[in-house]
Amino acid sequence: MRKCDKLAEAKANGFVRYLTGRPCNKGHVCERLVSDRSCVECNRLKAQHKRDSMTVVEKYEHGLKYRHLKTNWLLTDKARISRQQTSQKYYTNNQEKLAIYRKEYNLKTNNFHSKQWKQLHPEARSAWTAKRRAAKLQRTPLWLTLTHHKQIDRFYWEAAEVSKLVGEVYHVDHIVPLQGKTVSGLHVPWNLQILPAKENLSKGNNHG
Repeated sequence: MRKCDKLAEAKANGFVRYLTGRPCNKGHVCERLVSDRSCVECNRLKAQHKRDSMTVVEKYEHGLKYRHLKTNWLLTDKARISRQQTSQKYYTNNQEKLAIYRKEYNLKTNNFHSKQWKQLHPEARSAWTAKRRAAKLQRTPLWLTLTHHKQIDRFYWEAAEVSKLVGEVYHVDHIVPLQGKTVSGLHVPWNLQILPAKENLSKGNNHG
């Protein structure tokens, strides 16, 4: 990376540091900050001395403050967009690597949502499908009207249409799962929502 030896040139090029080649008051020949012309090595030693002089309690409180600031920043739109761009860039540049990893992970963890698991365990997949179908029938109230059933069918139709338009698989999800660990929901229109397939599968039988 190109370095500037003059402050004005560094400012003009938008650099954070510049190197004059001359020692500072403490004799360090290193880069200086454009913001206040301070020596980078002096700043490092000053920060190190401050950390060494802090008590355990002070270090803990300082860490809490840093984590609080970091957490607040992660909640901003700028941070969210930055994470999305970073993830998309990594996915684009490592698709083959990720495909191999997913295949190995699915086989290792017996992920019944994966194609490999379905091919290797057709009988278990059939049993799971039958159990799911039975649960849906048992969780469908008899008092549902024809309008309610049409509304349910509408959800599945819209999920299929969204999948075609977006080019990504969408599922009809039960907000309160039919087979929840603590509470089970009903197969009714107001308990349905459309979610991306990945989000729905990661949710599992958890509620909330």
